[in-house]
Amino acid sequence: MPLTVHHYFPLGSENVGDHLVARALRAAIVKHFGSAAFTDMPANDRYKGNDRPLGLCGENLERTNAEADLVVVGGSNMLEARKPRRKGLFGKTGGWGVFTDVASIRKLRVPLLLAGMGTGSSFGKRIRHYHPPAIDEIRLLHEKAFASAVRDVTTVRELSDIGVSTQCTGCPVTFLTDRPVTAADPKLPLLVSFPPPRILERIGGRAYMAAAMRYIHTLRDRGVPLIVTLHDLIDVEPAKQWVPAGVEIFCTADLDELIARFENSRGVIGFRLHAALLGLGLGKPVIPIGVDWRGLAFIETFELQNLSTRAHRLGQFRKLLRLTDRLLDNDAELISRLAQGKEKYLDSYNRFLSDTSKKFQTLRKSQPIST
Repeated sequence: MPLTVHHYFPLGSENVGDHLVARALRAAIVKHFGSAAFTDMPANDRYKGNDRPLGLCGENLERTNAEADLVVVGGSNMLEARKPRRKGLFGKTGGWGVFTDVASIRKLRVPLLLAGMGTGSSFGKRIRHYHPPAIDEIRLLHEKAFASAVRDVTTVRELSDIGVSTQCTGCPVTFLTDRPVTAADPKLPLLVSFPPPRILERIGGRAYMAAAMRYIHTLRDRGVPLIVTLHDLIDVEPAKQWVPAGVEIFCTADLDELIARFENSRGVIGFRLHAALLGLGLGKPVIPIGVDWRGLAFIETFELQNLSTRAHRLGQFRKLLRLTDRLLDNDAELISRLAQGKEKYLDSYNRFLSDTSKKFQTLRKSQPIST
């Protein structure tokens, strides 16, 4: 019989990256744990419907305890602290990316796996600190889990600051396939992911967007076949306003269509984190860009500082043009560095899941048989 897995993730999100992570994580679980039937469980208020409860609590928790063989909490930015609110004169209270509470976590009776999550911040913002009750919930959830891993080294440090120990295995999207990074067909188009439109609301955001569009304009004028990819429905109108005339814009909410578009490309310029991750996942050369702390965390994790750019740095777009030329020329050093990084973390990811599967089987054997 297949495992019944209740997967808590940002169900309902309009950001395709959230669903990419869910797909990649589920494929890895099937690979290492065997046949599984997944039940979508909305982890937070990214789900806008009113036909089901939210979070690991209440009716969802009761259903999980009654039905599931395994609980997976994992996907995208779910370990990001939410904006804190005042609590009294000096204190603060804050949430995070999973709707739950200490009492509910204590009631969970099903083996729990935490994987693929990370923290981060918006353009021009520092990573927020955790505040109660998020601290207590995150600590207890990790204590409850029989295994946990996060997507980047930054998240490892942020959790360590609140007394939580975990490991970095990279984002599951990076390992959507086992393919090594190799040179791509130069006849295929270059994909440039559209920067997150939320940067337009930040100081310096409009100037950054304008510079990014000048970069695209330069590539177009050089005759480089390119396509701008969108990763969220909120990107559509800003892209119509900002993307230079004559440049194709690609947008889909269908994961198969998105993956096929990335498959049929020569490489990816990653203004969006999950664009760079998907490129690597398919074995494509990528240039990651540190637009915010999510992207910077990926760059640090894979040690790609000199093969990437960072917002708010002088000369960043001149550097990006040089790096783009290296990608278009199938530069051997660039491809080798990307291939080594993927190989290193793919091995770590597979070892983690293999060990986790063995732990899970031991847990199942030790559980009392219901009568």
